Amino acid sequence: MVLATACLNELARSQSFFQADPPVAAAFGGSLATWQDWYFVGEPVSFRHPGRVHIYKRGDEGTWNRSAILEGALMNSEYGASVSAGGGALLVAESGSVRSYFLEDGSWREAGDLAAGDEGAFSPFGLAVVTDGEMAFVGAPGESGGAGAVYVFARSEAGWTPDGKLEPQNGEQRFGTALAWAQDHLLVGAPASEAGSAALYRRDAETGAFSPVASFAGSDVEASRSFGSAVHLAGKTAVVGAPWDRGQSGSAHVFEGAGGDWTHAGTIAQEEQQARRMFGAAVQVHGDDLWIGAPGAGGGVYRYGRQGESGAWQQMQEWVPESGRASDRLGSSVAAGADVVLVGAPGTDYGLGNVMVLEPAEDGSWQRAEALASDLEAMEAISGAQTDCEDGTAASFSCSEMDLVSFLPLQDMGMARGVRLNDVWGWTDPQSGKEYALVGHLEAAVFVDVSDASNPVYLGQLPRTEGSPGSTWRDIKVYRDHAYIVADGAGEHGMQVFDLRQLRHLTEVPVTFEATVHYDRIHSAHNIVIDEETGFAFAVGASGGGESCGGGLHMIDIREPQSPTFAGCFADATTGRRKTGYSHDAQCVVYRGPDTEHLGKQICVGANETAISIADVTDKENPVAIGSGSYPDAGYVHQGWLSEDQRYFYQNDETDELSGKAERTRTLVWDVSDLDDPVMVREFFGPTSATDHNLYVRGQLMYQTNNASGLRVLDISDPEDPVEVGFFDTTPYGTDEAGFNGTWSSYPYFESGIVVVTSRREGLFIVKKRTVDT
Repeated sequence: MVLATACLNELARSQSFFQADPPVAAAFGGSLATWQDWYFVGEPVSFRHPGRVHIYKRGDEGTWNRSAILEGALMNSEYGASVSAGGGALLVAESGSVRSYFLEDGSWREAGDLAAGDEGAFSPFGLAVVTDGEMAFVGAPGESGGAGAVYVFARSEAGWTPDGKLEPQNGEQRFGTALAWAQDHLLVGAPASEAGSAALYRRDAETGAFSPVASFAGSDVEASRSFGSAVHLAGKTAVVGAPWDRGQSGSAHVFEGAGGDWTHAGTIAQEEQQARRMFGAAVQVHGDDLWIGAPGAGGGVYRYGRQGESGAWQQMQEWVPESGRASDRLGSSVAAGADVVLVGAPGTDYGLGNVMVLEPAEDGSWQRAEALASDLEAMEAISGAQTDCEDGTAASFSCSEMDLVSFLPLQDMGMARGVRLNDVWGWTDPQSGKEYALVGHLEAAVFVDVSDASNPVYLGQLPRTEGSPGSTWRDIKVYRDHAYIVADGAGEHGMQVFDLRQLRHLTEVPVTFEATVHYDRIHSAHNIVIDEETGFAFAVGASGGGESCGGGLHMIDIREPQSPTFAGCFADATTGRRKTGYSHDAQCVVYRGPDTEHLGKQICVGANETAISIADVTDKENPVAIGSGSYPDAGYVHQGWLSEDQRYFYQNDETDELSGKAERTRTLVWDVSDLDDPVMVREFFGPTSATDHNLYVRGQLMYQTNNASGLRVLDISDPEDPVEVGFFDTTPYGTDEAGFNGTWSSYPYFESGIVVVTSRREGLFIVKKRTVDT
């Protein structure tokens, strides 16, 4: 398909795509723009670097060549959340500002920032941007209490000069959420005006003044405040998206005209409404075609063409995610060039994102070509010899009193692009004394021989239960040479039982294993707890079907390891956010602590979102709640562990740092010497503001995995006055702020003294404290 030059110019100047306030967090493909043979892909979110814009050129034979990567100045600034290119100019939004670039000698040179002319203009300045190289427009829909504004700039020898400001004329709200510019006409979306609206302006070529020429309203749109979320202009055609129309099924609206005479030429919507499909989140006219993105439930992009004398739009083709996952968000952004259409899918590969490339076929249809994706930033393995912590570092990792024994990166454990690690546990073969790390990730459980800790060996994996989706949460525990594995948000995953003795005498690795037994009385579960002394397992946070026990303790008799049997339920309905007794994690033991009333009983201490819950589960048919403890500034009671004398319980709170309830990593110390009346006796604050995750106690040391700040080791010989005595930070980039990046968990119970640590996007670390006094 060949398009006229004028049409190409219009396309280049009029890219727009759905945005929300604040901008939708998206990875590669979150934003797109094209101009001539240049293609721009925004990657505004990353855990390893500031946002980026990838710049491509197409070769003569259709090959894609990345010519440059532009990068933002600060982490978490969402550099590249919106982009526009035209006339040798490029605009890139970044955290309430807009950076500009000019094309010179084949390279894009930074040309300064575009700033709001009015003092006090605020984010989201730059939620939408558009340029043709001579004019630039920046949407600021949050200005004036949410009424919004559009800032106008003109190109000059110095770069860009402020050239006015457009403000709502008819009570529009979120004016400037979406922008399109073509042939001296500017279309501005204002989706928060009742059902939403869009205003069309014309610029006088002689005076440079803008005057309103038409106002488009979502008269046939449900009052969903979305008409105007996406807009596009091409010649005498204007398209306005309303992705929240019809119960968020969505719609797109076509207007045609010239001058001040514009009429509604049709509404495009899918016949079958599907909630949260968000059809119309991206709209783009390309020659005789109209492309509409629907990145919500199901995800997809649709091509429409005019049919018959009436010129009505009819669906010609559709593309849905090849993975079948709605989380791919295919259709979040659309950009068209001369003979290519790019469609953003920023949720593919568990959030890394990619861009679907469509090219014209000989029969006039369009077909998929090779997708674009950012390079996988693999880390190098470290093995062969221990790397000592010297002058605060081991290799490139910050540390103190913790040496790096070895490091096994993600790609060395057979993991696909975007897959992340989660839980870890350990098994020591009683026959050989070999030590093994049992590592969870989004799609499988991985087995690593760490008996020669400086040279770990990836042995293979046990994939998730067939039919279950990938899960952020996969948890593993061990009893009598068997691993018990659950996953949360994972459909009918159930509990996998795996005979670990299969790891002995493997001759060829890696191996793809099968579960030895599948327990189906639960579907999804957040965690699995095992009391190895009694042979009972406790699935916690169960949901999605089966016997969920209100999300409390689903008790399983595993004394015959390959014949797990349901034993009963317990839930303390005074706890949990929904007051069902939901337990996020727990520890269950035969009690030998100072409370003589409960000696010898099987006691479980649960971290139940809103409180700790202590229960006597000795009689599985008649479990009894015996105590609970809460505190006024709780965020999310997440996990904890008893001291070895069972007098104290150390608990973490997963959201207190994020919510501002704690400025630094906080550990709650509970005196549980009276199980009926636990008393919080201390709040211990770490040196950073990282979000805490899992903690375990061995002897007089506590091992905390605190996300961005890594593994922290605390001396608890004085139980109410912990002292940090070592750390190893697994993320050599970013800052130690609250959030979910970095370490997930650790296993400190190997007799060799090594500690295995999982770090989500990095890999498996094997570390060792220089002096271990247990």
